[in-house]
Amino acid sequence: MNTQEIKREANLLYKAIVPFLQLGASYQTLFLTDLAEIVRLTAMIDQRFSSNEILAYGMVYALVKQEKKLLASLLNEWELSESARQNSEFAIIQLFDDYQQARKRNELAEKYFYLPAVLKELDTKNGTNLFTPITSAIYRFAQIVIRADGQESDIEKKVLEEIQTLLHQTEQGQAGKAIEVEAVYPTEEDSLEKVLAELNSLIGMQNIKDEINTLTNFLKVQKVRIERGLAKTNLSLHAVFSGSPGTGKTTVARMVGRIYKHLGFLKKGHLIETDRAGMVAGYIGQTSKKVDDLVKASLDGVLFIDEAYSLLPKNAANDFGQEAIDTLLKRMEDNRDRLVVIVAGYTDNMAEFIESNPGLKSRFNRYLTFHDYPPEELLAIFHKLCRESNFKTTLEADTKLTEIFRHLYENRDKTFGNGRLARNLFEKTLERQANRLVKIATLTDELLTNLLPEDIPPLEIFLT
Repeated sequence: MNTQEIKREANLLYKAIVPFLQLGASYQTLFLTDLAEIVRLTAMIDQRFSSNEILAYGMVYALVKQEKKLLASLLNEWELSESARQNSEFAIIQLFDDYQQARKRNELAEKYFYLPAVLKELDTKNGTNLFTPITSAIYRFAQIVIRADGQESDIEKKVLEEIQTLLHQTEQGQAGKAIEVEAVYPTEEDSLEKVLAELNSLIGMQNIKDEINTLTNFLKVQKVRIERGLAKTNLSLHAVFSGSPGTGKTTVARMVGRIYKHLGFLKKGHLIETDRAGMVAGYIGQTSKKVDDLVKASLDGVLFIDEAYSLLPKNAANDFGQEAIDTLLKRMEDNRDRLVVIVAGYTDNMAEFIESNPGLKSRFNRYLTFHDYPPEELLAIFHKLCRESNFKTTLEADTKLTEIFRHLYENRDKTFGNGRLARNLFEKTLERQANRLVKIATLTDELLTNLLPEDIPPLEIFLT
């Protein structure tokens, strides 16, 4: 592989990682630290850094940090001047060493990458899809670098398998927990039209779209009435979202906050997400403080409480969940013009939860039910994930996917994963595709993007 191809792949990786890098300098550091580890793993094969490995890391570093002088040297002088190349190599190795030393100071990071856990956490809290396209781009970059000599040994295959495993290891890699994504704010360029377009582009969920569009129209009229000094209708913007995991409750809650902001009912429209663990303490006096802190952070936005029914566990004596509810209800009343609360969870559990407390029942009168995704919508979600990450399925692969989704849907219970099921299946498919591709010496774009029937995991792994 020539240097121009290395530079092209570095640029492609940079483009894929841009949404993550834009979150801040600390995120840039996480990415460059993991990338340095990947380059170290590739260098271990022949116990030295090749010129192409140095160039690859240097190109990505220069793009991420916008180091224009280094970038210009790599683009214009790398192949023309041996002295310029040597100077650049020395500078890049120094940068690489800095990130490796920082990594060594974190014992946990010696076994895991930072990025997977952070990306998963961001996707869960923000409703984004960063994990798959970014880890796929990093893995492709590793493939290109490791095969830069035009050969592929058994050792190189094992290194690629190790990198693939590390990129999908999120259970133990907790380094990302140091970065807290406490609130999700609408961007400056956001608009009511934009959020409604996003809502209506979601796969399925027609009843939810109808409910939200009707609510939006109602609030538009109320806004006009208020502006004209007409009698103000009593508004309750709090809501109950009922449904199984993976049906889009958090995603829609975030959109609701943005809608309220653009219509003038909330100043910020951000979302704070929590659950029982974030609200209930283990001893007297601390639960009310935790709730107060959450409410303060949520003012002028939305407080989203997932699995809210767990605040009142059955047969739990001396539980502080009731204290959390009482404190929350008081704060909702004290800040009725600045706080929207959305509680969410399984349909039956949420019905019991709301009925259990007159205060809850009086404050929540807007109910949205999120239905399970049928097989055809799960397949559509899978296809959407493919498009976002530059993959495509064959007709035979679609047939196998449909059979899996149909079986799982027809035999579903409360643990049915819905959209998360489609995402998990997609990620496992990419892993199996990678295991197939590492045996091929020369990879084309078609090979890298096509998902075949043998890449689709067997149904049995989802039945255990």
